[in-house]
This record gives sequence, structure tokens and C-alpha cells, in this order.
Amino acid sequence: MPEESPEFMLKMVALGDGATGKTSCIMRYTEDRFGESYKATIGTDIALKNVTLNVKGREIKTQIVLWDLAGQPTYKDLRQRYMVGSSMAFIVFDVTRPPTFLSLDMWYSSFRIACPRAIVAVVANKIDRSDRRVPTEAGKMLQEWWNVMYIETSAKDGTNIDKLFTDVATKAVLNEMAK
Repeated sequence: MPEESPEFMLKMVALGDGATGKTSCIMRYTEDRFGESYKATIGTDIALKNVTLNVKGREIKTQIVLWDLAGQPTYKDLRQRYMVGSSMAFIVFDVTRPPTFLSLDMWYSSFRIACPRAIVAVVANKIDRSDRRVPTEAGKMLQEWWNVMYIETSAKDGTNIDKLFTDVATKAVLNEMAK
């Protein structure tokens, strides 16, 4: 029997400075694995995940198209073009590197220019590490200021990864249904 086509196809972009764990979050979600060595994303990588979301008590087949955009400054113009048409974004910072938190405003602002009504999640990644330097309160402050989702994850051990993508996609489906 042929598989049912998805009711929704959602584009999600991964944003944030280099080496914050964007690719690792996507890999953990789509392949349930973690790569120990760091390889910078060159330009853009794309991954797909078909999921069934429970939205208002209804099972909705959804395909998430994940665009992993390179965090290096040299890719700024390319990233801006790839953001267009996104239903959602997750903006990642590394809890052990405060400068990655400080650059969130730039990431958020550039995404909002391209996609003013899309769903956004700010992601505090690498919470499994003992050398944390950015407190939870900082992320919660941005959650309130920007009216976005905030979640703390570890791509290494899988903490909150499924929750991140499920919650963001569910909100995006609700957004699409309200149109």
C-alpha cells in the first residue's frame, strides 16, 4: 500500500554561529546519532524527516525539510536567500561559549526580516557539558522579549532534541492552519 503524502511540508532553517551544534541537533533528530568530530557545514545541507504530529487531537502527517545553514560570516548573503519561505527556525547557541549567545540578536533579526511570521525556537545546546557559562535565565529572558520558544538541549545525549523539533513543527502546523 503506498504511503500517504504529507498534509504539510514545512521548511525549517538551523541558524547560529559555527560549532554551536546545529548539524548535530539535526543529525540526532533525523538519524539518532552523534558525530564526535566537528566538521564545518559548507554552504547548506538539507535533511528530511517525515513525522506524524498530534495537533489539537488530530494526527497530521508532516514532512519537515531541514536546511542546515553554515554559521560562518562568509555565508551571510547565501543564508539570507535560503531563509526565505521558512515556516520555522531554530537558533542555536553553545552554553559553554557566551559569544554565541551574544550573537543571537543578529541571527534573530536577520531571520525576522526574511520570515516575520515564522515560528522561532532559541536553543541552548551542549547542556551535558560541565563547563556551562550561559545560565538558563539568559535564554528565558530572550523567550519573553522576543515571544519565542526556548529549549535546552544536548545533541550528544539526545536531551530534548525530539521535543524541540516536535514542538516547533506543531506550532508551525497550527500557524499554517490559521492562514
